[in-house]
Amino acid sequence: TLAEIVAWYHSKQPLLAGSVISIVGIRERTEHLPAAGADFNGPNTMGRINGWVSGEFDFEVVRVSDGVDMFWRHVNASEVDECERTYADFLRSMLSGGEAPSTDPDARPAQDRD
Repeated sequence: TLAEIVAWYHSKQPLLAGSVISIVGIRERTEHLPAAGADFNGPNTMGRINGWVSGEFDFEVVRVSDGVDMFWRHVNASEVDECERTYADFLRSMLSGGEAPSTDPDARPAQDRD
């Protein structure tokens, strides 16, 4: 549900306390296919996680200095372990700041996304 997605985002906030990564906003959309998104700031990175009530999630990180995509992955929340693993990879990308983009075979550059 939309409330569960928002609660998942909120559950991450205390874990980020004191780190260089922070959640800067959580927003909800109820029209069409309800969804919620969370925006993150990191050292020279910005990230976003979008979750839809269908169970689909998109994780993305871009480098602030030049807009290069650092990470992108699409997962289904029915695979809870995969969602948490992807969140951990997302955080690592948020911290990398200036490193090369993810080499994950499931990651796709922005221009290849639907």
